[in-house]
Amino acid sequence: MKWPVVKITFLFLMLAFQSVWAESTPPLTLQSAIDEALQNSPQVQKAKSASAESTWKKVESFSTFLPTLQFEVDYLTLHKYAFLDVNLGGGTASFPQVIPSSIYELNAKLPLFDGFAGTNRFKAARAFESAEELNYKWAQFRISREVALLYYKALGSKILRQVAEQNVKTLQDHLNDVRQFRKAGASTKFDVLRVEVQVSESQSDLLNAQDNVILSQNRLAETLGREADDRTPTGDLPVLKSEISQQARVDATASRADLAALQNRVRGLEHLDRADNRFWSPKLALFGQYQQYNNRNDRFDDWANYREAYNVGLNFTWNIFDGFSTVARAHESNEQKYQADRQLRIAEIHSKQEFDLWRRKFLYFCSVYQSRVSDVAKSEESVRLAKEGRRVGARTNTDLLDAESELFRARAGQVNAQVGSIEALINLELTTGQKLYDYR
Repeated sequence: MKWPVVKITFLFLMLAFQSVWAESTPPLTLQSAIDEALQNSPQVQKAKSASAESTWKKVESFSTFLPTLQFEVDYLTLHKYAFLDVNLGGGTASFPQVIPSSIYELNAKLPLFDGFAGTNRFKAARAFESAEELNYKWAQFRISREVALLYYKALGSKILRQVAEQNVKTLQDHLNDVRQFRKAGASTKFDVLRVEVQVSESQSDLLNAQDNVILSQNRLAETLGREADDRTPTGDLPVLKSEISQQARVDATASRADLAALQNRVRGLEHLDRADNRFWSPKLALFGQYQQYNNRNDRFDDWANYREAYNVGLNFTWNIFDGFSTVARAHESNEQKYQADRQLRIAEIHSKQEFDLWRRKFLYFCSVYQSRVSDVAKSEESVRLAKEGRRVGARTNTDLLDAESELFRARAGQVNAQVGSIEALINLELTTGQKLYDYR
């Protein structure tokens, strides 16, 4: 008698543990999913890092206008002096060319003129920084919309799974009824086989719906920066109105941060092209050097024997010929500028085509959704009439089965149209760069 009691107690504890575990796992809301993606998404983190990198590149380009200061220490550990022969009139004497074994050297240099190449490089770096900031802003907007789309797709998959489960249950109940009717002589083998086929198809649809739930949740987890996520989306699918599309503007360049970033990139490459084309210009710089050296002995810490030397002057450099490397670099910059300009043009043309495509799809799915809502209402009334007719003998079990199948198809079509309208609107937002609907 004790063993059943232990089993029951163990089962009760397991159920209690599962209940506590389910309560401790918070549901996944759309707001929390978007916030988590903005914080942990690798795409957003990459864009943020690229923006920080461009800021440091701007700092690097500004160094062209600043003086440089270098400190060097040289100490000879092994040496053999060269000798210099000097004719003293009566004979030749050889003197060692004493090289300092210890040198402390401070070098300074200030660029004065470089043909404005440094100015153009700084302007290019500033344009690239602005482009990366816009790319980071666009990555945040895009990832928030992608999360919203994947969230509602996962939610729609869950609803479709529930519809498929209810369909399987209803058809299995019909199959049981038909088998009982056949035993009683009220139905035929044809009726049984027909329902069995429908049950088999509904079970296949259920397996597909279950797979879609798992796949959609995995895609959502990937976008959130997770390898896996057991949290289930909660809430309802929004009902979108076709009037929302009237807010969308075809002038996408003014609103889309990614296209504005491309424009800044083209501008930056134009400045970079000007900088590289200054290879013919001479360069002028001010330099200075100060030394503390010891050429009297080989000790590096004998400060009494150290001497000092310094020089200040101007440095003039003019690159006459370098094997065409600067000429090639100038042509490379010109081609890069042209490629970026063409890429911007392609993106502008594509955005206008995408605008028309997704606006039409959105209006289409909104219309389909309204039709499916009407179909669901009609199908529900059809099921009610079929049940009443079967009860009084005016309708058969087959009529009721057909009516219920139409109801399930209408409900699935309604959910698919809802998800389709959400997907079309989000793609329309990504095409225009506008926030047309607050999904939160």
